[in-house]
Amino acid sequence: MTQNAKRILIVDDEAPLRFLLSKQLTRAGFEALTAADGPAALAVVAESPVDAVVLDVVMPGMDGFEVCRRLKADPQTAAVPVLFLSASCSGDFRRRAFLLGGAEFLAKPFQIEELPAYLRAILGDGAIADRPAPAGRVVSVIGPDRAAGSAAAAVRLAESEALAGRCPVMLVDLELPAGAIGARLQLAGGPNVRVLLQDTGEAVSREEIGRVAQRFHFGLEVIPAPFAPSALGHGQPDARRLSDTLDLLTAAGYLVVLHLGARPDEVSAVALRRSQVVYTVMGRRPARGLARDAGWRRWWPERRGPRKGITSLGAEPMDATALQRACPRAPAPGRPYAPGAGARPLVGRCSGARRRRMRCSPAPSAAPNAIALR
Repeated sequence: MTQNAKRILIVDDEAPLRFLLSKQLTRAGFEALTAADGPAALAVVAESPVDAVVLDVVMPGMDGFEVCRRLKADPQTAAVPVLFLSASCSGDFRRRAFLLGGAEFLAKPFQIEELPAYLRAILGDGAIADRPAPAGRVVSVIGPDRAAGSAAAAVRLAESEALAGRCPVMLVDLELPAGAIGARLQLAGGPNVRVLLQDTGEAVSREEIGRVAQRFHFGLEVIPAPFAPSALGHGQPDARRLSDTLDLLTAAGYLVVLHLGARPDEVSAVALRRSQVVYTVMGRRPARGLARDAGWRRWWPERRGPRKGITSLGAEPMDATALQRACPRAPAPGRPYAPGAGARPLVGRCSGARRRRMRCSPAPSAAPNAIALR
């Protein structure tokens, strides 16, 4: 631990969890302090300043939300980032945490190795808002069907890029009439991408995007698709409004990750034309996935937009010949996509055990270093 190590206060009523998180943060170069409940945490912060607080939500007596409210109400501690931990990943809990001023919300179970990365992203060289605005980019992720795991790949890609901290990330689910990302992330219901793309006769505004987007992680917002097909008979989404939305987001410096549905349409065509990179997620049965992928090729712009192959989570890696047939301009197999320094690869040629750990679902209780549900 260096002399200028960041001081992190861990607040949790479970002693084993405090011990595990404390050891992990110490090994990562942080100075870890602990408190068993809300009043003890407030006493520690009042006695000596800390750089961040890792705060459990459900605790006896004073819960984590009340602790956060008191920290933000005190001018001496209002600027201290608060990272919430909770066994509940409901949209209501997440939304309440961010409304109170929380910097991050992690749902248990999670891999404790990820906690230092989130803290570095929050405490890094400066907040995203304080950095020079980067040039916006657009990438698309598609799969031949839901079984290919394109939604999970898009989520993992967006999370990895947000964790790298280079720019804000907006994940947009264009899988219509109903998408999988909102349910996968347990987002709150309400306005969605269909509402945003509905032709209203007016130009898309930043305020309209803000009403539809939901914050999910530090630096990551999500515009979900409807959870289920609408019975109201909405018209077809307006591809021009998608183009206007991308213009606004890229002008603001966002990396926009678009998850496309399995059926090509005009909206998908706009997404592909605007994408600098297109990731094709192969299904569990490569031959079937490639046959369906052929239907997409007429929508691909010839001028640009390199295609990269991604083997679906849990599928066997494709051989070099099959991968090159699917993605003629893809990089050589065996070189997985690496979103940034310190981020875990999205996919790659790895063992079955590691592929299971990379799934975008709660870690199994037997996984090493996994924080179990209460």
